[in-house]
Amino acid sequence: MKPDRSETAPEPAQCSGCGTDLAEARDAGMSWTQVWDTPSIRLRRVQYRLPKWQCGGCGKTTTAAVPFGQAGAVCYGPNVNAAAVLLSSTGNVPVERTATLMEALLGAAVSTGFVARAHERVAERLDQAGFDEAMRAVLAAEPVLCADETPVNIAYPDTGEDCQPVPGAPHVVCVRTPDERLVWYRELPARTKKALRTLGLFNGYTGYLVRDDYTAWHQFDARLAGVQQCVAHLFRHLQGVLDLHLTQQGWAATVRKVLREAHTAVADAHAAGADRLDPDLLADLRARYDKAVAWGIATNRHRDWDKGNHPGYNLATRLAGKAGQVWLFTRVFVVPWTNNASEQALKSPKLHQKVSGYWHTLATLARFPSLPD
Repeated sequence: MKPDRSETAPEPAQCSGCGTDLAEARDAGMSWTQVWDTPSIRLRRVQYRLPKWQCGGCGKTTTAAVPFGQAGAVCYGPNVNAAAVLLSSTGNVPVERTATLMEALLGAAVSTGFVARAHERVAERLDQAGFDEAMRAVLAAEPVLCADETPVNIAYPDTGEDCQPVPGAPHVVCVRTPDERLVWYRELPARTKKALRTLGLFNGYTGYLVRDDYTAWHQFDARLAGVQQCVAHLFRHLQGVLDLHLTQQGWAATVRKVLREAHTAVADAHAAGADRLDPDLLADLRARYDKAVAWGIATNRHRDWDKGNHPGYNLATRLAGKAGQVWLFTRVFVVPWTNNASEQALKSPKLHQKVSGYWHTLATLARFPSLPD
């Protein structure tokens, strides 16, 4: 790697072998080493003189302005603000520790209030720039989207007109392109149909959507080109049923095996330049799937369970009734078989919650995912 600059180290004074003085030694050439390091970071204080001019018409005095500054005040610039946001949001560091780290690393003795306000400023700037509207527009034009959500803890939930907490568990929802090129986070006061509609994205979206089978998503299905049930979610459900009894619920292992074979077949066909599976191969895979699912229904239809129908019956019935959504990835190759892109993006708020435990309010939650990934 080409160095930024070169220096010559002091000549050795003693032999590294016997300790003899090297004053009369012969020149043996030159070796080299590279030391990669960052320069010391120190807070730089710049004082601007702000010219003031009084209008000859109305008499109003106008003072010059600089970014991130206001007349007669001391404030931190964009780099310090960015460090606060990156540490506490992307770095998942609590605001108190962020302030401590910034003083240690940057020599900037910021307060916890400053760190919180830095997030607020980013959210305000993104809102002023129309970030959410732009993301909705560009995502709406994508042919395939992945979507998922995760619950989060809010210390002080929103209250309604009756001053009582708004019902429902707050969530973070993530919408992402399968290639992970675009990602959009939004806060939800509750995991409901109404809350998902307020995203303003799927009300008119006509592409393909990869998701789990939570019922609040069903309201958008009629407009979509198609739905792909997340097979990773289905695998977890299948494993849960299989764990109940390895023999009686062996059909679940068969379904999982067939879906894995289908995914491999799609990958092989795509690598070979094909845009569809061999019809006979697909028919064979579907027949094996349908047979295993039918067995899951039959063997569990009258099996005792303490809460309604047996889980194996419920899952097998769903796999039969929504087989078209389970197998969409075998017919439309641009559709992935899981929404792992969104699930992986949700690791960030999950990690933040693991470190900090909660967000204070829904407003502070909204500021956390407002930072573009």
